[in-house]
Amino acid sequence: MTLLGLVWVVFAPALLALAIVALALILRRFGVSRAWVLAAAFVLLPVAALYWSDRREFSALCDEIGLPAIHAKARADGILLVSDTSNSFGMRYLHAEGFAWMELRDIYRRDGWARAARDDEGDIALTPIDAPTARYEVRETHEQRGPAGILRTQVIDRQTGAEMASGANANFNGGRTKWLLGAWGVAHCPSAATQPDSFNAWYHLARDTLR
Repeated sequence: MTLLGLVWVVFAPALLALAIVALALILRRFGVSRAWVLAAAFVLLPVAALYWSDRREFSALCDEIGLPAIHAKARADGILLVSDTSNSFGMRYLHAEGFAWMELRDIYRRDGWARAARDDEGDIALTPIDAPTARYEVRETHEQRGPAGILRTQVIDRQTGAEMASGANANFNGGRTKWLLGAWGVAHCPSAATQPDSFNAWYHLARDTLR
């Protein structure tokens, strides 16, 4: 199924080409002139109209989200990470973002907490703790808004409750034409390809705020 999914993501637009060929052959059988042009127009114009309509909505969402912003900075060796991916992708805060330790939900104890830090061999070890002690919290939340998924990141001073930094990354899945366009209809904001500075500002928000 995974292989089939990858093939679809890359070659989904081939379905449009097949539809054009099939329609053009039918039109030619009925003696319609410019069958190929008409077939292409009948197939592609509705798809293009739906796609650009959804993309306009996504562009408005990107304008609403805005760019990542840091309001205040501090220095911290560790953080409290509140995220659905704390025990997987969230480990990047130790691997690549420069933090020595982080506190997170303990996956082995219901409602428990743990501290993750590198041991003497460089591996990440989890130690159960009673409650978080980190002053600064990195909060990651996911929101689905129509065809767009939004991952928001906030850095919060737990002592004062003040938001020190915030940013978001939105991903567009192609909207109503996603099954026809596959990966070719996907869009992001900020995009790592076309907006690397803005993307990095969001991706490294915690590091730039606390390291």
